Amino acid sequence: MKKKVHVVHHTHWDFEWYFTNHESFVQLAYHLDEVMYALETKKLDYYLLDGQLSIVDEYLQSFPEQKSRLVDLIKADKLFIGPWYTQTDELIIAGESIVRNLDLGITIANELGGYFKAGYLPDSFGQSKDMPKIYNGFGLDKTIFWRGVPNDVTEDREFRWESEDGSSVVSSNIKNGYFVGVGLIYSDDANELMEVIEKGATSDQLVLPVGGDQRYVDFDLRERMDLYNDQLEDYELIESNYDLFFDALDKDKLETVQGEFISSSVSKIHRSIYSSRYDHKYMNDKIERRMIYQLEPLMVMARMQGIPYKQGLLDRIWKLLSKNQAHDSAGGCNSDKTNRIIMERFIEADQLSYSAVDYLTRKIAESRSNVLENELIFFNTLPFERTQQVRCQLSLLSESFEVYLNNEKLTYQLIETRKENSGSIRKNPADMDPDKFYYIHDVIVEVPVPALSFVEAKVVEGTDKKITSETLPASDIANEYYKISFSKGKLHLTDKQTSQNYDNFLVIEDSGDEGDTYDYSPPVEDVISYLDFDNATVQVIAGNLQQEMILTGEWLVAKDLVERAENKASIRLPYELRVTLAKDNQLIDCHLEIDNKALDHRMRVLINSKIASSHSYTNTPFGVVKREVEDAHIHDWQELGWREEPTTIFPMLNYVNAHDQSRSVTCFAKGIKEYQFVGENYEQIALTLFRSVGYLGRPDLIRRPGIASGNEFKYVPTPDSQLEQVLTFKFMIQLTRTYDPAQIMKDFQTQVVSIPFYQIQEMNRFTTTLKYFVSNKLQTETQANELLTIDSSRLVFSSLRASRVGEGIDVRVFNPDYSQSCEGETIQLTQSHSYQFVDLKGDALTSVKDSDTINLGFFKPGEIKTLRLL
Repeated sequence: MKKKVHVVHHTHWDFEWYFTNHESFVQLAYHLDEVMYALETKKLDYYLLDGQLSIVDEYLQSFPEQKSRLVDLIKADKLFIGPWYTQTDELIIAGESIVRNLDLGITIANELGGYFKAGYLPDSFGQSKDMPKIYNGFGLDKTIFWRGVPNDVTEDREFRWESEDGSSVVSSNIKNGYFVGVGLIYSDDANELMEVIEKGATSDQLVLPVGGDQRYVDFDLRERMDLYNDQLEDYELIESNYDLFFDALDKDKLETVQGEFISSSVSKIHRSIYSSRYDHKYMNDKIERRMIYQLEPLMVMARMQGIPYKQGLLDRIWKLLSKNQAHDSAGGCNSDKTNRIIMERFIEADQLSYSAVDYLTRKIAESRSNVLENELIFFNTLPFERTQQVRCQLSLLSESFEVYLNNEKLTYQLIETRKENSGSIRKNPADMDPDKFYYIHDVIVEVPVPALSFVEAKVVEGTDKKITSETLPASDIANEYYKISFSKGKLHLTDKQTSQNYDNFLVIEDSGDEGDTYDYSPPVEDVISYLDFDNATVQVIAGNLQQEMILTGEWLVAKDLVERAENKASIRLPYELRVTLAKDNQLIDCHLEIDNKALDHRMRVLINSKIASSHSYTNTPFGVVKREVEDAHIHDWQELGWREEPTTIFPMLNYVNAHDQSRSVTCFAKGIKEYQFVGENYEQIALTLFRSVGYLGRPDLIRRPGIASGNEFKYVPTPDSQLEQVLTFKFMIQLTRTYDPAQIMKDFQTQVVSIPFYQIQEMNRFTTTLKYFVSNKLQTETQANELLTIDSSRLVFSSLRASRVGEGIDVRVFNPDYSQSCEGETIQLTQSHSYQFVDLKGDALTSVKDSDTINLGFFKPGEIKTLRLL
């Protein structure tokens, strides 16, 4: 009996790359004409449009008259679209962003007649271990992808891929790339191609994807298939699609595989792309956090006050983000002109999301009853109570003031005061109206705010006492948990809880980088510098809420690769490091600014954990992954024919951790997405700050021998990717006795999710952009209403947003532990609600019940649960 070869015709439509999306759209405009013509005239039976809706979405914006043709072909199961909006990166993108991407793709596809019910990611640079449970949450039970499966784990092309919670998808691993089937079009050697695609196949059902990057329709597909079938005795090529291929598989015989796939044993994986274009990664991280933890919950809070929930606005922002989270876009391995457009989308998403928060907080604050001048409204958008130090600016007539909440004085620390005038500006400041001067106070206020609610504080002006910060001639700072000292150019840390000393606990490493925007690669001749803070100017600012040490100076580094080879250093990089210890806060906050003026280099911060590590621990989209700090094949990878060196450079989302039986060290970051454990006994945690490189792809690298990644035929210069600019890095360090992944994420959310505030005043109309606009009050007065509280020690809060169906509110939590189950956790409501559990797509999993205390039930390791309040 002949083996069946399922020929799947498709195109891989990179959203953008060395070309811009605008440029490829012109080809798309004509390409879809060819696709529809081929299917309508039955020259093709099926066509897969790369699994992403963004290109269809943009096409229909320009050609709405073509919608009916597309719908007819989609409903007839001829044209396969979705389920993604764009083909996401899986390793440095937040789990909720991945969910929103699928949500957008499926929503749009359903309006067009349906979607391809498979997790199709043919070119993502590695596969997250959480994907099976994400796919199952959307009702998807199969996946097709290319990169990352280790030969040590399996060489099968088909297998069951399982998450730790038991979620499972049948997987087709395209080990030779989504373009392998183009050989059918260009080569007459049928047996050679069959030998390639049969290797690793688990049955007599083989798959041959015919397509490539922005590839045209192969109108001679059937003619070529006939040519092959005439040559082949043991194989029969049939025009097919992935649904038919999966239906024909004997799934009972498939091996089960678990874990993430980030191995370079069979394909390039680009395990250092996580530090390319740090400026983009910082923006993505900031906007993700604002959308997930601030704007979406705030919109729910606003809806409870009678303000419409603007799903269309959220979708607009998520589309911008999703476009920037496509695998090439997220990686930063693009031309400069493409990366400029990516940054423009980030700026647009940043402005939209910030302005939405600004609008809603003002609307709620100004619509309360008995609104009084100088009231200060604080909003908590997380589902647990917080006593937070909030940095805000107060516009007041007086130089001195007090802040009260419920008639009790709040503790505050004044950072800076400046004088402004609310009158018309004049060329000569002396001509400005003297009666319109006021003060802007930059202040830190410690304020308690209930879960998902707001509080109303009152600023009282003209008090006798003025609280200020002091600039001290000191070289150490301290709080209840730590003491940090500076001496002889080095920072020393003392953990007061354990009396453990960490000498020189924070060092900056500078090394050469002869790689490209895909991969770090050391130069043949390099000088690695370990930079301390010798000759830095030291300033300590101490107050009743925070103590801050500011180190300012310059580091001398090599200008470029030529200087490195000559062991020279002629470029000075100005820097400023701010280390802050806040009252009752166990996180050491670090804010580093570097004015990069050097080329082709990599800078990392090395944090001394004093823990001999064999494994690292870092969070994933919906969990935690444990990774070995040294790859078993670091010395024989070339002999084994691997595509790149398996250096243990890894992706991270929000934190990386080292721990033993008595101590735990966690490094949190905002926008830093790459780490490696280095040093003797792997006691140093290296966070890659940025890489400065000048080409999209380079050939013959030390870490990646052979052809250049990306376009192997042409050097594509990327001078913008040298990042010659002022770069800001924000990271935190926490020392505890034990490793608790749920508490770590709660600490992270508490630290990085700011509390929005709004001051009732009119003399300063420029506190935010929207403050200048007039705004009507709501018809109904607003009041502080708590919705729910999640006070769990075992679960991580993931999302709170309005359901796309009806008036429901979806609350999502997950168990981050990959090995331990938990149960007995609850969500406390302020009043009885109807509720049911739903999946990630929103389909009901249980019947409707009523209660004011919801028992979340048993959680498997890594399990996600979504609760819908009706």
